[in-house]
Amino acid sequence: MKKLTLLSLSGVDAAALLALGLSSSSLANNQGFPLVDKRQEQAEQQPARYFVKYHEGKESEVRALLRQHNIEVVDALIKQQVLIIVGEQAEVEKLADHNVVEYTEQEPTRKLLSNESTLQ
Repeated sequence: MKKLTLLSLSGVDAAALLALGLSSSSLANNQGFPLVDKRQEQAEQQPARYFVKYHEGKESEVRALLRQHNIEVVDALIKQQVLIIVGEQAEVEKLADHNVVEYTEQEPTRKLLSNESTLQ
């Protein structure tokens, strides 16, 4: 008698798990609510960001140089000796002429590797 009870419970559990799995997969691909992704449009409206790689121990000099050129620091990667800035391209290019700056480059634009046709 006990064996029958255990078997029936495991059958009920399996049926519940199957029903839960089927319902969650149908919700994940619900065509009634299409995906609206405006991140690409928002990214294009943002000002260009640049990496400024500086020589070891020269962070304070680079920050002073950025203040002189009215360039905003938005983030810092201290271990990599990189400041992330927002500014005009012409001003950023001038920074590379200083001996405390190793190089400058525009931050790469990142995109999701998804095809819009598969989302609809």
